[in-house]
Amino acid sequence: MRTAVRSLLPLTFATLLIMDADAQNIGINVTGAAPNTSALLDVDATGLAANNKKGLLIPRMTSAERTSIPAPATGLLVYDTTTNTFWYFDGTQWVQLGNASNDWTILGNGNTNAATNFLGTTNNVDLVISTANMPRMRVMGATGRVGIGTAAPSTILEASSGVADAIYGHSTNVGGYLGRETNITFGNPVQTLLGAGVYANNPAAGYTSIYAQSTGSATVAASITYSNVWIGQYTYVDNASSAFNSSASYNQLNVTNSALGGFQMALRGYMNRGNTAGNPGYSIGTQGLAYSANQDAIGVYGFALSNASIRMGGYFEGDNFAGNTTYGYAYVGGTTNGATVNKIIGLGNVSEIVPSADHGRIKLTCPESPEYWYQDYGTVEMVNGHAHVDLDPILKDIIVVDPQNPLRVFCTPVDMPQFNGTTVMNRTATGFDIVELNGGDHSGPIDYQIVAKPKTNFGEGRFPQAPGPAWLKPEFEPAAARADNQPTDREIFTWPPDWQVYGYDVDAVTPIGGMVPAGPHKGMFKVAAGVFSDHIPATAPKE
Repeated sequence: MRTAVRSLLPLTFATLLIMDADAQNIGINVTGAAPNTSALLDVDATGLAANNKKGLLIPRMTSAERTSIPAPATGLLVYDTTTNTFWYFDGTQWVQLGNASNDWTILGNGNTNAATNFLGTTNNVDLVISTANMPRMRVMGATGRVGIGTAAPSTILEASSGVADAIYGHSTNVGGYLGRETNITFGNPVQTLLGAGVYANNPAAGYTSIYAQSTGSATVAASITYSNVWIGQYTYVDNASSAFNSSASYNQLNVTNSALGGFQMALRGYMNRGNTAGNPGYSIGTQGLAYSANQDAIGVYGFALSNASIRMGGYFEGDNFAGNTTYGYAYVGGTTNGATVNKIIGLGNVSEIVPSADHGRIKLTCPESPEYWYQDYGTVEMVNGHAHVDLDPILKDIIVVDPQNPLRVFCTPVDMPQFNGTTVMNRTATGFDIVELNGGDHSGPIDYQIVAKPKTNFGEGRFPQAPGPAWLKPEFEPAAARADNQPTDREIFTWPPDWQVYGYDVDAVTPIGGMVPAGPHKGMFKVAAGVFSDHIPATAPKE
């Protein structure tokens, strides 16, 4: 039979005496309800008044007393007054029961302390997070490394996705992938890449895909690309705009220290073959290729703006590998002394190559002169020992003729073997007379050569100072290199700029995205109609 204790009187030895000896379970309540059949002891307080509820008080002891219990039974339960927590014995060790202050619940925890509370382990065992009974993330117990999709992360954080994209991070306007396995296509004709270690895109205006920066105490370049299989850096631009020109690459160097010397380059090319044996090809520092079937094309375009003495569009030099022999250097397009202008000035001569079928490839070399001259040739018909030559009106406008700089004329009679010779008379700025000597009256053709002083660089004089190699600044010139004729101490004639002579608007003919080569905005970039900048902006101009 079952015995129910109907009132919560003190449980005394006398009370136990009234229980039937064959009772299988005990119920303690005030309602007289039978104990639950699944329980040996069923304590029910539902019948007590709300202000008189009672609980079950189990044995209480300190941690020292708990751990001193001899041969504790499996499942033995006590309350530890040292830790203020419940503990049970699992047959091997004491285990703290979960409670609101220690367990992490599926609805979240309150009253946590970041200094003492944590989610994880206290021993040297990995923490594994799984879904669908499959491990997804692991925190290594020994190293603290975190692995997503891998059980053995090799770095502090490693994500392995197999053949799928690994990590995608994005904001509202821009995003990118680490470990991109999806194919990437670009260009015309289309090129396809199987993926990329880093892939970024910028769908919104005003955002860049990748930005790298080195500032402060940094000592290494902001961005470095390296390859031992193909090109180190590959930039590709599709420009379908009819309004502005964009370059495939833009480099800008700002120098703000006035004491900095040497070459200061926005773009440097360095081809290093060193002492590698053999001579099968060509080592090229920089190559420019303009590929255009129908449009005018320039492979390399150099432009210099400066108020210093040397301002040239280009400089070229070739030496032997040891650097102890200079075979030639040349400045192209500009001035090397701030006074005279030169197409080309440099070490060595100027020559032409003629691919002759009968005589091989031959070289013809230009004559050189201590000063600048124009030459013109012609033939005039002499009649009765007299001929007059009018200068070509174009030649007349671009030369200087005065008592200090007269015309030089050289004459040769043609098919007149008895000719007495000639003299040149009445040389003026418009022409000259040719007269046969000794009163001769022959008639026939006379070939003549005119040598005249150009207006271009007029005043430069003979044997003027020439520049040294570009890497030798004028202030470091040795005294032995200084010529007697220094053309910087006087006025030298130069022609006015092309746009001033012909009256066109340089700003108007410069396309958007291009550099203005002359005029009030010379050296600036046209970023929109009537808008100019001292640099190419990072953001594309509006069409």
